[in-house]
Amino acid sequence: MAQRIYIGQLAPDISERELEDSFARYGRLRNVWVARKPPGFAFVEFEDSRDAEDAVKNLDGV
Repeated sequence: MAQRIYIGQLAPDISERELEDSFARYGRLRNVWVARKPPGFAFVEFEDSRDAEDAVKNLDGV
């Protein structure tokens, strides 16, 4: 089951590729969407909810 997570407090110039590089190590990604108006947040969707949970646990506050 897929799982989408919210990523906040991002730099306004963050790229999808940068987020993919950070999150792909936890599992296969389905989609990465970066807000531009207003900037500062994104959603990363994993194919497996367990991978999303691992990413949240390891990257929370980073």
